[in-house]
Amino acid sequence: MDASSSDSPFSARDKRVKSIISFCNDLQKQLQSKHSEQTLKNLIDELENQINAVKSYSLKSPGSHRHAQLDGIGTDLWNRCIQIKRQDDGEAFPERKKLLTLARVFSFLILALAQWGDHNTPGDLLRLEKLAIKAGRSCIVDGQLKFALMTLQKAAEYNGLLQNQQAKLLQDELRAWKEDRLDVADHLYEKIHKSRDDKDSVSAENLADSLFEIGKDLTTKKNCPLAVKWLERAYEVINSQELELLSRDAIELRLAISQALVRAYLNINTTDGFQKAENHICYVESEIGDKLVVLLLRLELLLSSPAEVFDSRAYAGILQRMVRSIDISESSFNLMIHHIRKLDDKSPNLASPVLDAFLTSRVLPTQHDAWVECVVVLRTHMATTHRDTHETIQGLATMFDSIEANLEKPLPAAAVLAVQTLIWKRVDASFNQGDLDIAEEWCHVAMHPALRHSGPANAAKIARKLLICALQKNNFDGAAEVLRSMSESARREPMTLYLAFKLALRSGDREAASDCLRQISEVSSKDPQYIYACCIDAQEAEDKICAIQALQHLIQNSEYSCPDAVHLPALLRIVIRLETSLLDDQGQSDADRQLLIDDICRVFEGVASAIQRDPRDGQGNKLFTVEELNWFSKNSYNLGVKNLRGWDLRQIVRIFQCCLSIISQYPQDIPSQAAGDLSLRGMFCNFLVATACVSLARGEDNIETQLQDYLIMRKHVKAFDAGLESRMDTLDEVSRNDLQVKLSTLLVFDFEGAICLKS
Repeated sequence: MDASSSDSPFSARDKRVKSIISFCNDLQKQLQSKHSEQTLKNLIDELENQINAVKSYSLKSPGSHRHAQLDGIGTDLWNRCIQIKRQDDGEAFPERKKLLTLARVFSFLILALAQWGDHNTPGDLLRLEKLAIKAGRSCIVDGQLKFALMTLQKAAEYNGLLQNQQAKLLQDELRAWKEDRLDVADHLYEKIHKSRDDKDSVSAENLADSLFEIGKDLTTKKNCPLAVKWLERAYEVINSQELELLSRDAIELRLAISQALVRAYLNINTTDGFQKAENHICYVESEIGDKLVVLLLRLELLLSSPAEVFDSRAYAGILQRMVRSIDISESSFNLMIHHIRKLDDKSPNLASPVLDAFLTSRVLPTQHDAWVECVVVLRTHMATTHRDTHETIQGLATMFDSIEANLEKPLPAAAVLAVQTLIWKRVDASFNQGDLDIAEEWCHVAMHPALRHSGPANAAKIARKLLICALQKNNFDGAAEVLRSMSESARREPMTLYLAFKLALRSGDREAASDCLRQISEVSSKDPQYIYACCIDAQEAEDKICAIQALQHLIQNSEYSCPDAVHLPALLRIVIRLETSLLDDQGQSDADRQLLIDDICRVFEGVASAIQRDPRDGQGNKLFTVEELNWFSKNSYNLGVKNLRGWDLRQIVRIFQCCLSIISQYPQDIPSQAAGDLSLRGMFCNFLVATACVSLARGEDNIETQLQDYLIMRKHVKAFDAGLESRMDTLDEVSRNDLQVKLSTLLVFDFEGAICLKS
């Protein structure tokens, strides 16, 4: 036989080992990826073929290097499966769970293949036994009973007679549980319990773990009494071992069983169950002390008590202990917030101090933005949700003091906006209820330096509310202080200017009020609501001068054209009435009186100009109707006649010229009687203007002005003459004689003017 023939068995074995190693490497890569359902099925089929092939392999003497290779690749694959399963955290699809389960079976078979045949050490056998049991349990959980049976058979081979029998009974028990045959599982437990070696901590851990899984499953299915039974068995088994002999995993398992058992006791919802839960918690606390898990169990115990006997102070005390002992992390932060919310639902007064302590001692030192924002918004929500008291508001302000003093970066705009939105609701509510002191306190909190990134619009809005509160309380000094504290841009806003006008009006500062009106007119020329409001406030304060100024700004902004929001004739009438009423005020100086008369004349001149433009409303109707023309022409005429002796002659000329201009705008189709009255009124106006102009011209030193006065006089004489000629046939004798006498006088004046004008 040649050399190649003699080496063929070893060559085939090497190829087989290399093939296994290559498949393992590829499988690990495949497990890391997310595949479609069909790809997973194909991969499962391939894996099952590999499992069926590997389980029939036998490498009695693979060699030390082959042993190390297979052992290493098998261990890596096993660990990878466990890691991926934890990452999936129960959210994987059924096909992916099956793939991971079969991969664990395959890794176990590789590790079994890597051993040294009959020369296995006890440690090797123990390791393989544990892996076989874990792989088998995974198969049972995922319903892969065929592979579960195979792995358990392997476990039986590596275990001794008693160990093998006990493991088999345990797996049978799990299978019976999985198949909902709890009577069989109960019977098998009794057999395991009798044959179990109490000194074997590994077996005890495995048994307790299996019993724990059964108890958890029953809890999930809401079968609480049976869950208690199986969890008590699990705790009894794990607790029978010396603590120092238990592995770290076993100690964690023991604590997990305790937690599940307490919850199961509470879920029974009986007095006996409640008492057992409390006793068990006390027992655990006596062992491990003031640990987080104990405190959480105590919280669950309190939450399970009826609402009418809920001990809020005890709940708050436990949370305070948690604050002092907890290591801050994302999960512990969320845990604390969850329980503080629970306490807030039952006792807000106790929840706020706990949250404040949590913020100060645990959250702020981390400078973790998201945590700080969450606590600040929650604390504000707690303060604004419940009854307004000075203590509540002060407590919130103190929290912001702590934020300002300890937070390295200012609160972001989004968090500040959320806080101020919550506070603003309380400001509005308190203000609407008439509780101005509380509203002011909320406003001061909303303007805390810690909330500086609120934006100019929000800051101005809050400051204006403070200003309104101060005005309603007649605290003019406080209102002025708020106004001074506002930014320049905020003070220029129409609403702020309106409030400043109210302050000036009530303080008697007419100069400041006028300045406010001017600024309002400038910045809100298209929106008359603020000027209207100023008019109303001035009238309520019986300040006619401010009311007149406000109306004049309103008229000026309308430019004597009439938007629908402004009824120009009505505004003009109001201004004229107010100004004429001021003429009777004896307390005015001569200069003020002259300014007032000039202003009245300007208003009537504006009326005449507006009538000429013929403004109309939105429906196309004339604003200056015949009734409006009657009012303005009669009042201008009567005002001039009434003040012939008291007004300056030029003012007399102006007012009668306004009357003549208004008369000229009457429609042609008015009744003849009204037309006759208007004609006579116009003739009298022309006569009075002509005589006034003669007097002005005779006393005028400026030649140019004098000549202009004569020119105006001759124009009105001519108009009087034309009017008289058109009415001569309709006048009675007395009126005709009177008007002819007046014409004679005017003709003398006209001759004088012609000479001076050299016409």
